[in-house]
Amino acid sequence: MPNTTDVYSRHAHYLEQYYNGQADKITPFLNRIAKDLRLELTKTQTVISKARIDKLLAFTEDLVASQLGAFTDDFGGQLELFAASEAEFAASTIAAQNATLQVVIPAAAQLQGAINARPFNNRLLKDYLSNFSKDQAKMVREAVSMGFYEGRTTQDIVQGIVGTKSQGYKNGILNVSRTSAERMVRTALSHTSNTAKSKVFEDNEELIPYYEWLSTLDGKTSAICRSLDGQVLKTGKGRLPPAHLNCRSTTSPLFKEDVRKKDGKLIKNKLGGKRASIDGTVSADLNYNDWLAKQSKSFQVDVLGEKKAELFRNGGLTMDKFVNNRGQSLNLEQLKSKYPTAFEKADI
Repeated sequence: MPNTTDVYSRHAHYLEQYYNGQADKITPFLNRIAKDLRLELTKTQTVISKARIDKLLAFTEDLVASQLGAFTDDFGGQLELFAASEAEFAASTIAAQNATLQVVIPAAAQLQGAINARPFNNRLLKDYLSNFSKDQAKMVREAVSMGFYEGRTTQDIVQGIVGTKSQGYKNGILNVSRTSAERMVRTALSHTSNTAKSKVFEDNEELIPYYEWLSTLDGKTSAICRSLDGQVLKTGKGRLPPAHLNCRSTTSPLFKEDVRKKDGKLIKNKLGGKRASIDGTVSADLNYNDWLAKQSKSFQVDVLGEKKAELFRNGGLTMDKFVNNRGQSLNLEQLKSKYPTAFEKADI
């Protein structure tokens, strides 16, 4: 039977596809904004009257806020269903390890309470969703306002908002809203998934006293997630993904017998199994640090930069040493101040 690291690693891959599908649902809302803006703004070639400008600006802000508000409302409803699905997944994977286990699944209200109460990126989920439509509406309004006061034609203003067909409409302000929506969707789904699973772990803490942080094994993984991959944390006590916007990390439950202490630190025992990476499946016992050590010198340079790659290869610095206690990347000057011996070893 696959261990939980293997199962959760594969599940994270499937979730990426689901996240992409949910993010794509912004398209019809943006299309309606583009269509209605074009119809209203191009009724005349130019607009000079302040009263007319104010009216069009109010129309623009209301239109964007209402359409994107409808999108976030629909998305919020999906999050509730998704949370329940992730909780069921977590419970089933725990139970699958031993048929005699009695696994508790939190009630829907408890799940939602945990998801709404736990902040991420210094914000609560409800604030993240509600602020999205307001922020995007303000941004589009300001772009339209600037066009009017610069004396541009309404057609030029619309083109600046919508973009041009030749560029696939990627050169318009609404494409910024699309990118922001994709980031918002992916981050909110990550938060919901990991909080729902954590709630299952917490409600079954006698079975799952620990969990493991799992980051994606490829070149795009952030410094903080590289440093956290493979860490064993106490259930209900440790941090959870997302560590940042667009975070792809996840967590995996660990049974008591899966973990040992070494020098006062929690360490996962070697459990076998496989996990996904950019170059195919690898041992589930590998963390990002050990996986990167097996990659080519050029790949290490792509990930870390030339000097940091030297410190990693020859200076003895591991992934956790490249960030501070807040997960922020340390620059070379900071690293040299903190780890002068590593620079000597790497001959830098």
